[in-house]
Amino acid sequence: MKRWITAALLILLICPAPAIAQTNVKIEVDAKDKPLEIKGWLGEENALISNIRLTAFGGNITAWTFLLSDLKRTEGDEVIGRQQVELIGERKLEAGLPKDFQVKLNGVKLPGTYQGQIEILLPSQKRSEALVIPLTVKAKARPALVPVKDSEQVQLQLVRCSWDCGLADLLLPASAFQDQRLIYLDNPNQATVLLTSAEVILQGKQTNYQITKTEVQSPLSPQTLAANKIISLPLNWKRSQIPPDRYTGAVYLTMEGREGRLSIPLDLSMRTGPAMPIFVLLVGIVLGRLFKYMQEKGIPQSDALAKVYEVQNMIAQVDQQDQEILSPMVNKVRNSVSQMDLETVNADLVKIKERLNCLTSLRKIEQQLEGMEQDPDVGGDDGILAKINESRKWIKFESDDKAKELLRQIEDSLVKLSKVMMGADQKPDPSLTAAANEAAAAILAAAGQKTKSDRFVRRFLIAIAGVSNELRAETTLWIVRPLLSLTLLVGLSLVGIRALYVEKGMTFGADPFSNYLELILWGLSADVASRSLSNLAGGEIQDK
Repeated sequence: MKRWITAALLILLICPAPAIAQTNVKIEVDAKDKPLEIKGWLGEENALISNIRLTAFGGNITAWTFLLSDLKRTEGDEVIGRQQVELIGERKLEAGLPKDFQVKLNGVKLPGTYQGQIEILLPSQKRSEALVIPLTVKAKARPALVPVKDSEQVQLQLVRCSWDCGLADLLLPASAFQDQRLIYLDNPNQATVLLTSAEVILQGKQTNYQITKTEVQSPLSPQTLAANKIISLPLNWKRSQIPPDRYTGAVYLTMEGREGRLSIPLDLSMRTGPAMPIFVLLVGIVLGRLFKYMQEKGIPQSDALAKVYEVQNMIAQVDQQDQEILSPMVNKVRNSVSQMDLETVNADLVKIKERLNCLTSLRKIEQQLEGMEQDPDVGGDDGILAKINESRKWIKFESDDKAKELLRQIEDSLVKLSKVMMGADQKPDPSLTAAANEAAAAILAAAGQKTKSDRFVRRFLIAIAGVSNELRAETTLWIVRPLLSLTLLVGLSLVGIRALYVEKGMTFGADPFSNYLELILWGLSADVASRSLSNLAGGEIQDK
C-alpha cells in the first residue's frame, strides 16, 4: 500500500513539470531590429522587405502567433492593411540559436512613412504578455522631376552695364537686366525629393571663358523639394562680373534615388553696355563726314592753299619794293582760302601773277633807262620813270584800269624816245618797247579778269529783295541746317545701334576688334543722308 502511495506522489510531482518549463520559454528580438524599420522604393521587386532576427530562450519553440496592426501613413490618412504584411520563414526556433525572418509588405502604392507594430505571442501567453515590436515603413518613390513645358531650356540675353544702364534701358528689354531666373520643375509624385547637389557649368564659345560660382550661383543644395507641386529653383548671377560672350552649358541636378542627373540646357548671351558702342559709332559717323568734307571742301581748300604758296614763292624772288606791293594781295587771298571762300581764289591768283609780270616788266624798263634820268622825257615830272612809279601805286591799289592807261602812255613815250635816239626815219628800239608791251599785256589780262563786282551785285540784289529773304537765309544757316544735321546724326546713330548692337549684338564685346570695326565702317558709309542734307542747303553759302 505504501508503495502505491509513493508512486502516486511521484506521478503528481512529475506531471506539472512540462507546464512549469513552458512558462520559462520566451522569444527575444535582436536589439538592432527593435524598432523594426523597412525602407524601399515603390514599383520595384522585393523593394519593401526587411529582416528581423529572433532568438528562443528556455527551450525550443515550434509555433507562435504573428500579429500585425494596420500601418498608418504619417503624411495623410492612407493605411496599409495588416493583410498586406507577411512573415516569411518557418516558425520554429531552437533554443539559443538566432534566426532571421523576412517581413514583406505588398501592394503599397503611396510613398511616405507608415507607423504600426508587430506582436509575437506564444501559445501559452496572454495578449498582454506578447512581444511588441514597433514597425516603421519608409516607402520611397523614384524621383520623377521634370521641367515644366517651355522651360526645358533656359535662354538668357543679358547686358553688362554700370553707369550706362540708363542708356541701355532705352535700347534693350527689361529681361536684359535680370539678375535671377527661376527654373520651374514639376514633381508629380506624392513624395518629396531630396536634391543632393546642383551645379552650373557654362563655357564661352568665342573666348573659351569658364563661368565660376562667383559669377553664377547654382540653386541651394542639399534641399528637400515638396511633393506633388511645381517647384521653382532660383538661378542667380552677377552681370557685372560676366565678360561678354555666348555661354552654353547646363544646370545639373542630382537627386536621391534617381539614376543619372537631370540636366537643363542653358544658353546665356552677355553683351557690353551701350555707351562705348554708341561712342565708336559716332566716331565712325564723324569720320565719314570728315572724309566727305575733305572730298568736297578740304581737298579744294588744300589745293587752293598750295597755289597761294606757289605765288608767294614767285613773289619772294622779285624786288623788295614789288614784294611790298603784292604781299598784301596774296595775304588777302590766303584769308579767303582760310574762310572757305574759294570761288574767286583762282582768278585772284591769276591777277596777282599778271601784276607780278607787269611789275617785273616795269623793273626791266627802269634798268634799260639807267643813265638817262637827265632826259626830261625820262626823268622829268611827267617822264617815263614818274609814270612807272605812278603805275606801281595804282597796281598796289588794285586799280588795274588806271594802271593800264599809264602803261599805254609809257609805251607811247618809249616809242617816241626810241625814235629820238635812232632818228626819225628809223624804227623804235625793240628792246625799249618789248618790256612796255609785256607790262601792258599783263595789266590788260589782269584787268580783263572777273572781279568781285558780281558778288557785290548778288549781295545788292539780296538786300533789295526784302527782309523776309534775308531772314529766311539766316534762319536756314543758323537754325535749320544745324537742326537737320543733329537730327541726322541722332537718326544714323539709332539705326546703327539697333542694327549692330540691339539686334545682332547679343554678344557684343566678346570680339572687340570686329565688333567695333563694324560700327566704324557703318559710320563711314552713313554719309549718303549727309550728302542729301548738303543738297537741301544748296551747297556752301558763299556770300558772307
